[in-house]
Amino acid sequence: MFEPVRGGTRGGQAEFKWSDVSADKDRENYLGHSINAPTGRWQKNKDIHWYNRDVKQAEQDRLDEIKRIKEQEAEALSAALCV
Repeated sequence: MFEPVRGGTRGGQAEFKWSDVSADKDRENYLGHSINAPTGRWQKNKDIHWYNRDVKQAEQDRLDEIKRIKEQEAEALSAALCV
């Protein structure tokens, strides 16, 4: 009634490479092709994953910059009032 399960990988997962997708004529049919297999001049020397890089560090840098600007504005205001 039940047949034994076949061994190995199914669907060719072991042989799959995104570099092959970028050269395929039907690359638009792959989900995620624009990020994982970019082609063309638009992606050359660009960080495609910019949105996923060092979010915490960028937020801390932004807060440090705001603090520094507020300190400079306070110093400028106090200097303008003392004159």
